[in-house]
Amino acid sequence: MDFVKIALFALFAVIGVVIVRQLKQELAMPLTVGAAVVILSMLCDKLFDLVYAFYNFSDAANIDSQAISCVIKVVGIGYLAEFTNNVCVDANCKSIGDKVLLASKMAILFCALPMVEQLFEAIKELAL
Repeated sequence: MDFVKIALFALFAVIGVVIVRQLKQELAMPLTVGAAVVILSMLCDKLFDLVYAFYNFSDAANIDSQAISCVIKVVGIGYLAEFTNNVCVDANCKSIGDKVLLASKMAILFCALPMVEQLFEAIKELAL
């Protein structure tokens, strides 16, 4: 199972970071970020399978692919923002992480704007 590999790698990375932090503090952060990048790269294949599954579900249910694209983008922005914020917090730069979260919320709003516009157009047509 892939998750077992990821969990074991994460545990070994944490042990490595703890040891490195005691020996050479300035190398702990790059090691932490590197481990996180390796874990994310381990997930990439499964991520693509998941995205294709969503598109297959939308085709089967005759749902507009624009709506599915919007949902996938929003989820991706959310995960990326959370990851970036956590790295910023780990580096004692919480204020930068807070700005990343604010930027992600704005990006989500811009991503959802076409869907909101379609919703208002549908409401307008129903009202007439």
